[in-house]
Amino acid sequence: MTLYQSVILGSALSASATIVVFLVLVFRRYLAEKSRAHRDKRDTAITRNYLQRVAGHRVEDFDKWSRGSRRAAISRILPLLRGGERTRLMQIAELDGVLKETLRISHSLKKKTRINAIQSLQRFGSEVCIGRLREMMARDRSQRVRLEAAFALAANRSLPPPRETLNLLRALHRLPTRLDIALLRSAAPIYPDQMVLLLEDDLPPSWRILIIDALGWTDNMGVLDVLRTFADDTNSEIRCAVLRALAKLGHPSAQAWVMSGLSDPNASVRLQAIAAIVGLGIKGAVPELVRLRDDEKLWVRLRAEQALEHFNPDNTEKRTVGTTG
Repeated sequence: MTLYQSVILGSALSASATIVVFLVLVFRRYLAEKSRAHRDKRDTAITRNYLQRVAGHRVEDFDKWSRGSRRAAISRILPLLRGGERTRLMQIAELDGVLKETLRISHSLKKKTRINAIQSLQRFGSEVCIGRLREMMARDRSQRVRLEAAFALAANRSLPPPRETLNLLRALHRLPTRLDIALLRSAAPIYPDQMVLLLEDDLPPSWRILIIDALGWTDNMGVLDVLRTFADDTNSEIRCAVLRALAKLGHPSAQAWVMSGLSDPNASVRLQAIAAIVGLGIKGAVPELVRLRDDEKLWVRLRAEQALEHFNPDNTEKRTVGTTG
């Protein structure tokens, strides 16, 4: 075979291989599209089936789909439903055994698998799921898993009472974290009275500060009297927590307490008072903010200047804040 013939043969083989590969890719694309069309048709049928059952209509052949397919369909339907319809859907899912796999993997020996199961349990939020989340929060051997379960319960507004939550997480025997702050703030709107009762306990100062801070998230103006009792506490961090809570509650009666914080001997409290004044929109504090532009602490002077700009953004008269202090 001559060199020319070898080149021709090689080119032909290369072209043939390219055509074969192209045909394989086209065939795979055809199968993928056909499979996708079949899945879309199936998912539409499952969705229609569950919506009809939720509405109380008669349906047939609802057992012909796999539990995994039905579970995926329910995950897509859930965000579209509210109130009683959502509750009925989850009751039907439990009766169908759709959640069995999720509940099963929540008992896995692997921590990561249990955490993934918690995310599914949180999303479904049925009575069975909430019960399993409470069990994991109370008894799981991993502190991380217990915390994840607690946050899942908080997302479903199903946290146990705050005292029980702190005990289950063994929280009071360690320093609080940002996660603890988030949990207390989540529990506060559900259990405002019990949050107040916690303050009667002999708590570590770090936890007392967090609970006072969380009272601002209760949306319950009944806690104002409790906050007033801590407004003059000797601990400056507690005074700061009171100001954060007052700013979050946003009640006009807090104006006098917040204003008094501008004269606090502790710079952190003065800073927190400035932030609360901006948050509450107390324009009557402008003269005091002008005074704080001469404060001995640089950060207080800077925050006062920023607050004044907030209340009067069109004022072109600027003042240079010194760098001493």
